[in-house]
Amino acid sequence: MNDLLILGVSARAAASSAIRCGIRPRCVDHFADVDLAAACPVERVEWGRGAEGLAVAADSLPPSCWFYTGGLENHPELVERISRRHTLWGIGPEALRTARDPVLVRATLAASGLDVPEVRREPAGLPRDGSWLVKPVASGGGIGVVPLLGRDVEGDGPVYYQRRIEGPSFSALYIGRRDGARLVGVVRQWVGGVAGRLFAYRGGIGPVRIVGGLGHRLRALGARLAAGFGLVGWFGVDFILRDGIPWPVEVNPRYTASVEIHELATGRPLLPEHRAACEGMMGPPFGADADRPPRARVVARWIVYASTKLVMPEIELPSVPPEGTEAFETAADLPAPGSVIGPGEPVLTLLAADRDARSCRARLRRLRGSWTARLGVGAG
Repeated sequence: MNDLLILGVSARAAASSAIRCGIRPRCVDHFADVDLAAACPVERVEWGRGAEGLAVAADSLPPSCWFYTGGLENHPELVERISRRHTLWGIGPEALRTARDPVLVRATLAASGLDVPEVRREPAGLPRDGSWLVKPVASGGGIGVVPLLGRDVEGDGPVYYQRRIEGPSFSALYIGRRDGARLVGVVRQWVGGVAGRLFAYRGGIGPVRIVGGLGHRLRALGARLAAGFGLVGWFGVDFILRDGIPWPVEVNPRYTASVEIHELATGRPLLPEHRAACEGMMGPPFGADADRPPRARVVARWIVYASTKLVMPEIELPSVPPEGTEAFETAADLPAPGSVIGPGEPVLTLLAADRDARSCRARLRRLRGSWTARLGVGAG
């Protein structure tokens, strides 16, 4: 068997998680960025072939262990198909079918007394004043989420309706296993400002400090989701924080962007714990790692999007960081020189670290300014 197969819209961050553990993965995604290709074998699947194209590529590869990043959680039938050939380290198809059902998730959490926004399958009787959101059932990165206003929204697939909760956006990361779920930590998320997309994911910073009863509420939330839906390994929960209460707005049963932030901030690889959970190993008792991260370092992650048509310039490929989580490159997900990137499409990812959130934000601002100047006015 090969070491590991990683499939998804973008595999670079997940591949870095594997490489930091001494594993050289094989990847299949829609970008095959040059820094990923320099680090491990990667096959690019054209966007037009979608998730089915990822599955076709996996069918042609030798059997291996595998896990998925963003995109495939919306296709449990493909996860089931791929897992007939490759051994899944992740959440299986039956759990995906329930955990990605927003009405069922809402009912499960509400029945346990947890605060969760109202959800409807149909818009009949809902106010058209922006106090409700229209969200794709097969969502990803906040794309396609819009306020419910004067007329019905026409989309490419099924949608649902969720009461809008005002407040800052966060993401909690968990490792689920059969005896519960460990809260790894929380990241503050940045959303919006991408070609008119109000809720598109831009990046995040963390880990953030958990104060008061927030930790207890978040642990209860993760435990209920893990038990109610059979979530094993890493999974994320996006939530809005209002008056100290976390209001969960989406469950992401897969490798999430915040895994990279937590690994780089704490110096602790998460893939071994994820694998152990997926293979049914109990592991040590759950601790309070989210409250007391082992290293006082804050990491920020920012996606640069094209604001106009952009042709990627020649960029010297950074050296591959050594194994371990101490060092990392400040620019990642680098397209090939000459790539044409349309308005609203991602260009690259920036990563910054410093001793505290304020210093980290300042470092990220300088980094953004440098790269915006380097790429031209077509990026931001």
